[in-house]
Amino acid sequence: MPEKASILSVVPAGSAHRVQGHRSVALPGVTVDILTTRKIELEQWELRRLNDPYWRLYWPMQEGGVVEIDGVSTVLKPGTVYLIPPRTTFSTTTRRPFSKWYCHFNLGPAADRAAPGIYAFSSSPAMSALLDELIKMGAEAGSVRFPWVSIQLVAEALQKLSATVWDHQRLDPRVLKAMEFMNQHLGLKLTADQIARHSGLSVRNLNHLFQQELQQPPMRVLLDYRLDEACRLLRHTADSIEDIAEQCGLVNRHYFSRMMRQYRNTSPAAYRQESLA
Repeated sequence: MPEKASILSVVPAGSAHRVQGHRSVALPGVTVDILTTRKIELEQWELRRLNDPYWRLYWPMQEGGVVEIDGVSTVLKPGTVYLIPPRTTFSTTTRRPFSKWYCHFNLGPAADRAAPGIYAFSSSPAMSALLDELIKMGAEAGSVRFPWVSIQLVAEALQKLSATVWDHQRLDPRVLKAMEFMNQHLGLKLTADQIARHSGLSVRNLNHLFQQELQQPPMRVLLDYRLDEACRLLRHTADSIEDIAEQCGLVNRHYFSRMMRQYRNTSPAAYRQESLA
């Protein structure tokens, strides 16, 4: 007679709630954080080795823009949608004035480590319908609506990506747990010991796993997360540099500036002034 599966409690011990059952499927949570969705008319689009901590979706309305990655140029063409993952270093130029829709977004600490590059695919009828809805929303001046269409557009685009883009996302669950913990506590003075204990590891094993899976020590990954969040706030909020440093656990403005120069080859002020496109 087959052994009956054990009962799983899905609420903390001591809770007033009582929910018990058998877990049949457990998928990880997913974050879709839309930073901005815009249409822009470009006469000049000259970016030099830009490297941001968020995804980009480009949908050109006319031909005229060019993206260059590792010496390979991609001409942006109407009817084609382009995705550029975070930490992709790229440059752009303009052959002629053109317009495009673009979206900046994040997917959470694991998915935002997708393989760098530029991924192109033909727009689908479903995506075209979503773009029509975005155009309609943009024409309704003064209205404030939840931008669910942007989320749908991003979801449609992400489904087009090849599985190879996500191949190196198959990380050890303990590494993922540590990454999530760090990402959720950027403003705290975290230590390697705290991160290791949260992940059920010794500091030695934590360091070994991070080097094996990410080729970086955990405290370096934590600094990347802090700088990523700081860059997002610089680009998409009006918060002061001092406030951003504090929010992201970067001690103060001077330390923040030093880390930006060392690891992002720019300063907070210069990064803020760069093109939003």
